[in-house]
Amino acid sequence: MLVRSLLVFAATWVACAEPLHMVEYVYPRGGSRGATVQVTFNGRYLRDPRAVIFYRPGIHVTELHPGDKPEETVKAKFEIAADCPLGEHVLRLRTATGLSDAVTFWVSPFPKLPEFEKKAGEDDTLATAQRVPLNVTIDGHIDPGNRMDVDYYAVAVKQDDRLSVEVESVRLGTLHQGFGDNDLLARILDSAGKELARGGDNSLLVQDPVLSIVAPRTGVYFVEVKQEMYQAPRNTYYRVHIGNFVRPMLTFPLGGEAGKPLHVRIYGDPAGDRTETVQLPSKPGDFEYFLGQVPSPNMLRVSPYPNVIKSDEGITVAPAIPVAFNGIYNKGAAADVFQFPAKKGESWKVRVIARTGGSPMDPRFWIRSTKSQKNIVAADDSRMNDLGYVSNRGTWHIKDTLDPVAIFKPPADGDYLVGIEDTRGKSGPDFAYRIEIEPVRDTVYTHITSSDAYQMPKTTGMIVPQGGRWTMAVQLAAGLGNTFQGDIELEAKGLPRGVKMIAQKYPKGVTRMPVQFEAEPGAEQQAAWIELLARPADRIRTIHSESRQAFHLFNRPGERPWHYVFLNKYALAVTDPAPFYVELEKPATPLTRSGEMMLRLKVVRHGEFQGPVEIFSDWLPSGVSSGGTLQVPAGKSEALYRIQANDKAATGKFPIALNATTTTGGDANSGIGRIRVSTPFTPLEVAEPYISIQLKRAAVERGGTAEILALVKHNRPFPGKATLELRRLPKGVEMAGPAPIIRSRDLEIVIPVKASADALAGLYKDIFCEVTITENGQTVKQQTGSGVLRIDMPRTASAVSAQ
Repeated sequence: MLVRSLLVFAATWVACAEPLHMVEYVYPRGGSRGATVQVTFNGRYLRDPRAVIFYRPGIHVTELHPGDKPEETVKAKFEIAADCPLGEHVLRLRTATGLSDAVTFWVSPFPKLPEFEKKAGEDDTLATAQRVPLNVTIDGHIDPGNRMDVDYYAVAVKQDDRLSVEVESVRLGTLHQGFGDNDLLARILDSAGKELARGGDNSLLVQDPVLSIVAPRTGVYFVEVKQEMYQAPRNTYYRVHIGNFVRPMLTFPLGGEAGKPLHVRIYGDPAGDRTETVQLPSKPGDFEYFLGQVPSPNMLRVSPYPNVIKSDEGITVAPAIPVAFNGIYNKGAAADVFQFPAKKGESWKVRVIARTGGSPMDPRFWIRSTKSQKNIVAADDSRMNDLGYVSNRGTWHIKDTLDPVAIFKPPADGDYLVGIEDTRGKSGPDFAYRIEIEPVRDTVYTHITSSDAYQMPKTTGMIVPQGGRWTMAVQLAAGLGNTFQGDIELEAKGLPRGVKMIAQKYPKGVTRMPVQFEAEPGAEQQAAWIELLARPADRIRTIHSESRQAFHLFNRPGERPWHYVFLNKYALAVTDPAPFYVELEKPATPLTRSGEMMLRLKVVRHGEFQGPVEIFSDWLPSGVSSGGTLQVPAGKSEALYRIQANDKAATGKFPIALNATTTTGGDANSGIGRIRVSTPFTPLEVAEPYISIQLKRAAVERGGTAEILALVKHNRPFPGKATLELRRLPKGVEMAGPAPIIRSRDLEIVIPVKASADALAGLYKDIFCEVTITENGQTVKQQTGSGVLRIDMPRTASAVSAQ
């Protein structure tokens, strides 16, 4: 399963509120291969833990029970396999009634030690530095206080041996909200305290430091860890790996052909560059390459087409495409240029890999014919959606988006040139790049994304009670260059036994629809990862589809996070039965454009539960809205839920469901700590109005009466009769007499009005009619017409006689 965590750049300093999280973090923040680790989950509403679900294999939970504070802590024992994948492991905690946020746990190749600092300042000098062996991972913490905490570690190294340091801090995602508290700096010092190397921001890990030296002499060296800039720290945990491992900063080339060996040059080792052979997997995509015992990987691209390496002189020619051009940009102002053939009518995706692979290059590219100097395509940077990260916020940025991507459609058969250069005019021996030219394929992603990007069980979870339902909006997003425009159906993969998906067809152009998951009463309580894939409804064409869900684990002011988790599967949990369910009565008549109706619902409580229930809707058809949240009081069972349609609401028949949650305890905004159910889908028809009314212009004197003529147009028949009332009448004006009645054959209605003696004279626009129709026992109200009423001063007796 693809689980990619990516880092981003600096952010603006704008204050923002910190959301609630069911699990804030687990501690310790990681463990070692082959080890057993006692772990504590820290959060809220954690009572009755049942299981932990991991997104990658290699970690087994052998114990799970409430902690000292059952609502806030859970104790667990993790057994880490000897061959467990290194690095970040995303997990969730399932309780009797909930499924937590996605949080992370990190696995190291080295034995783990704690930082032995009983109180702040104990290891803040070289003399008090904690002595550690080589090839160890230390769980550290920047202690709070009004001065910067500095941690020192002393390690013995022989002359000419390598000393490497890598820090995990921002990547840990422990601090969900902050100002840079965990942006750390690492230094290597000699025995006298002289700085030999410094590591801060870098092109590979962005904020987390990495550095290496070759020891100039045998002796004790010091590793210093502190904040890059002082910020009063909160939950500033880190893991520092200290050893003699080779830490590649870059590989060249940045990828190769699937299923074949790739000879790569390793850059960044102070002992000198070296060449390694990597056996690439047969499956295309991103490949995590770990050299020896390095704590975190270099990312290699695996493609189903060959590499072409830039020649030292002139233009490098590829005989055919698809292809991957690879080079190191060391020319300065001149572009590296490659030539390839292409035919009119073809469509190609051209993507550069540079920053994505750890290169310091900030690339841009252009494409032109060999016969012209005019660019057909030019690209600098990319959007997250272009790269397939469709679950995101507009303020999110990752280093990958500095690499451009574009669609190239050759205007004619012939040879074409692609040129690449650095946007800043820089170059260097480590400015590696890769240009992939591959056929465009029709792609539609599914994604579940909260409107505010936080992990909100209320909007992004799939927590289905036994015998109950969970309804949520699932969105579609087209991949770059996609041409498929037809109806879409969803296919679910990996659903647990006893759980089914109920999903309607997505009509052409519709990208958001409600999807319901229903668990049988006897479905096993469990958590599973599932995929929701888009399929053409006619099954004639084939499209590629994947699931996408993303969360930030370390957000910063201005919604510009530093660390994310990108997932390609969704977590679904089956939990304890809910203490209530809700029934939604099928509307007996259509909802009309510019109209409103009251939906009848019934709350059925079980056992001793008599508490209030909150009703809301996550999805309604385009142009239809609700009255917000409705609370059914304790002990009450029936309620009316108002919905309304504007004058441009989509017409047709739509499935709707209402959601309901408990209100006692928990958090209303996120849904954490509350039990939620959904009604079964109920059909709602949205139709044109029964009648349209045109109000003729009218006038009334203060203290007098008048008549307003309403011209009636019948759009479709309605049974019985309708009543009409004027709305937005000016102060001091009211209808005179009962509401007029409209029958099926009426073409004109006269509406008497009267004005008080102190009515304010003037011209009043936007008066409209509210028409009430009752059909099959269902009341529907619609708004129609727009008129003008003038209020005049009363005429004097002399003025009247003069006329």
